[in-house]
Amino acid sequence: MNTAQDRARSVLFLTQSGATLPSVRFRVLPFVAQGRDMGLDVDWRRIPKTVPQRLGFFFGLPRTDVIIVQKKLFSRFELGLLRRKCRSLVFDFDDALWTFHPSEPPGPDRDRRVARNAGRFARVCADVDLVIAGNDYLARRAAAHQGNVRVVPTPLDTDLYTPPDPAGPDREPCVGWMGTASNLYFLSEVFEALAPLSGEARFLVVADRRFSEKYRTRADFEFWTPDSELAQLRSMDIGLMPLTDDEYTRGKCGFKILQYMACGVVPVAADVGFNREIVEHGVDGLLVRDPSQWAEYVRLLARDRDLRAEMAAAARKKVVRDYSLKALSGRFWSAIGL
Repeated sequence: MNTAQDRARSVLFLTQSGATLPSVRFRVLPFVAQGRDMGLDVDWRRIPKTVPQRLGFFFGLPRTDVIIVQKKLFSRFELGLLRRKCRSLVFDFDDALWTFHPSEPPGPDRDRRVARNAGRFARVCADVDLVIAGNDYLARRAAAHQGNVRVVPTPLDTDLYTPPDPAGPDREPCVGWMGTASNLYFLSEVFEALAPLSGEARFLVVADRRFSEKYRTRADFEFWTPDSELAQLRSMDIGLMPLTDDEYTRGKCGFKILQYMACGVVPVAADVGFNREIVEHGVDGLLVRDPSQWAEYVRLLARDRDLRAEMAAAARKKVVRDYSLKALSGRFWSAIGL
């Protein structure tokens, strides 16, 4: 798609989840809206769960210049059906799809499923025309099977995600964590480390499911909704991003950090994977290498309002410059041939 005559004018995203999933909210829907504003025919559809449903779904798809499969590891037969509906078939992903969350217990069954998913991942990468990966680690894995790989981090609309008005000097700092229920798994070590700071800051957990009873005395809890998310982020001063260091977490794209930073929340994040590429330690956030540093860094920021303000301003500037929808949209449209 290099000539003006060959440029794509119609794009269809296929997703395996609904509009509330982060990868759909931020890697699909903004580009659908932006493409329509550009005068393109851009749409998205959710993939049915069962194979019989998918067969009817595939045959009913309109002919499209570009089909973008978002994270779904289709069979070779299904990819063949999709190829008949488009000129270019693209695979987009932002997670280590070949492996599983570290909370899953090890064992022969898990090993078999990892091997199965790794084979599916390799096949999909090899059989499409282009792979778009959310970070360099994911791109390197895809490049073992596909010569045409582009990196496009998950973009954030920084015109929407903005800092709140400055808080009064006497307001107790809020240390927050926001995430999906599966990632509550990472909080245990952090709350143990932060226990001595219970009188120095307010602690807040935002998720789609309540966290363990043993931590409720140490942190307030609020249910996450798309409508409440922005206000909840803006209520925080310090944002936690704990992760274990393993194959699954190295594939994470640090999007929660970007949301913190865009809203003027200083991230304190595990020194793992893509977190290292987003956060410049001591400038726009702090990276934790040892469990004792959770308390050390949170205490430092909680006690120094000026330092928080300085880091928050630097964090906001970086996200707008490097990770905003405006900064990354050109890279995305160029990758698919526009």
